[in-house]
Amino acid sequence: MTNSVLIKVPSKKDYFEIISFSIKTMAKNIRMKKSDTKRLVEAANELFKNAITHAYGDASGVVQTQIHSFASGLRIDMQDWGMPMTADKYSSVPINLEEERGFNKIYKLVDLFEYKNLGKNGKKFSIIKYLSFESKTKFQTPLKTTDKDHVAYDTPITVRNFKAGDEEAISKLIYQNYGYSYIKELFYHPKKILEYQNKKLFCVVAIDENSNEITGHFTLVKMPKSNIAEIGVVVVDPRYKGMGIMNKMFDALIKRAEELKFDAIFGEAVMFHTFSQKSNLSHGFKESALLLGRAPEDVTIENNKLAQKNLRGSVLVAYKIFRYPPQQLTLPEIYKEMIVKTYKKAQLPIDRLKQCNSSKQKHIHLYYDYDPLTNVATIVIDDYGKHFKHKFLLLLSQLRAKHCDMIYAQINLNNNPHIDKIVTLLNKRGFFYAGVLYLKHKNQDYLCLQSKHSVHIGKKNLICYSNFCKELLEYIKTDERRIKYKV
Repeated sequence: MTNSVLIKVPSKKDYFEIISFSIKTMAKNIRMKKSDTKRLVEAANELFKNAITHAYGDASGVVQTQIHSFASGLRIDMQDWGMPMTADKYSSVPINLEEERGFNKIYKLVDLFEYKNLGKNGKKFSIIKYLSFESKTKFQTPLKTTDKDHVAYDTPITVRNFKAGDEEAISKLIYQNYGYSYIKELFYHPKKILEYQNKKLFCVVAIDENSNEITGHFTLVKMPKSNIAEIGVVVVDPRYKGMGIMNKMFDALIKRAEELKFDAIFGEAVMFHTFSQKSNLSHGFKESALLLGRAPEDVTIENNKLAQKNLRGSVLVAYKIFRYPPQQLTLPEIYKEMIVKTYKKAQLPIDRLKQCNSSKQKHIHLYYDYDPLTNVATIVIDDYGKHFKHKFLLLLSQLRAKHCDMIYAQINLNNNPHIDKIVTLLNKRGFFYAGVLYLKHKNQDYLCLQSKHSVHIGKKNLICYSNFCKELLEYIKTDERRIKYKV
């Protein structure tokens, strides 16, 4: 990618100068402060010394470093093929914040520090440093077409499931539409598209019958913790736009989801692109949540002025449910009316709302998912129990230290008798309503709350197509004001 540098050097300390020069050059290009650049170089140097000293020791080896710039900072991945390391050593960081070397030093110098065991491919450490101000970097724009390039509107088009050999054409379609600004980096790697096919990805493509060219792509992305899939990565060759290809692929994608026996599929429509909202509704989707700031500020949509404001966009979540497993739903009193209205809109049975066992859990497990490329995070809450407040506040402080633009909280609605206590605590910490996410984890429904951690969340790019979207947006704005001024 044009905003990445890949370096392979021998595991000798003198070669770090090459890595250091590359980091400084990339940081300068995105206008990172010199003080932040210095910290990032120091952290990378500690990782490099770790590879020389602990991974290879007296033996010779290779250290691979990839430096990747994105809209709000730099990520450095450093990989070695030396001595394996137990994850316990990394997970125990910070051992001592007074320590000025090794992993503890790295932890203090950067905003994100992660470790991954790659098995036979060695191990990889990742560090991220965010910009202290808005980046002005311009990413490569999509290719443009002219009227002369457009094919005849009566060109016969068919839609079929993915076949081996389609992967390169799909990557080219992504590039034609987005340049290198598309957030799902996987789709720039044809081999990965093929590798994940019928496992994580279930793609359909549109074919020009005359030329046998692939002219469009749409996919289902299976969620890892539930029997649902997200629809997305819809692209059409610019020469073929306006021919109804997207709708043909949409119909085929729904049919495939039913054949695969998914319980539901959902889409996240960027709100400054009302066509996506309209398309979801026309195919039987029901809106359930509105996630502010979910879309990064560098998302590009052709001829859309709202996508050029350098502000984060919001997404409208909508579901098409095929089968709805029985649940014992417990609703927080403060949001009960809106949640019930959302279920009725989706034509889901309300008679499943029951009182359930209120015994307190002895121990709970909280976790979060963090995406450095979109710079948003999600805390998942399944129950309430011992030390809940302490554990939640600890996770929240960790995410705020990463400078996440948005933090979402997903709260299990199934058999959760202490949900009012959970919601009250989150409200006091700045979380307000977002909506309902059906069958999100373990085939169970979750209430979603959200918290802003950036001033760069767009307000004028909140465009609603449906009346329910407008009602939901107004409800969210009202709840945000309640949280800000009264809680």
